[in-house]
Amino acid sequence: MMLVVAVLLAGIGEGPQLAALFAVRHREAPEHLRGQIFTTGASLKISGFALGAVVAGPVAAWSLPGTLALAASVAVLAALACFAIPGSSVRSCDLGASHRQAS
Repeated sequence: MMLVVAVLLAGIGEGPQLAALFAVRHREAPEHLRGQIFTTGASLKISGFALGAVVAGPVAAWSLPGTLALAASVAVLAALACFAIPGSSVRSCDLGASHRQAS
């Protein structure tokens, strides 16, 4: 039952993230490169899922709660890394929105 709840929560969180990801890619990517950027992004995502499955398999055999805690920790670390990268587009999104409103 805990697994079903975890998957449900992940799906609820993934929907808005995916829509936002596509919106940002479409807005920020030059038109002539969009196909390449979307394809590269999809390839990286599938590769990340495969690597995650390789790591999660042995961890899940050891402990399901431990696997969920590991997944949550990786998500938090990824978010922190995104904010820590100098010049990250996460910080410039607000600037882009105010620039478009001023135009």
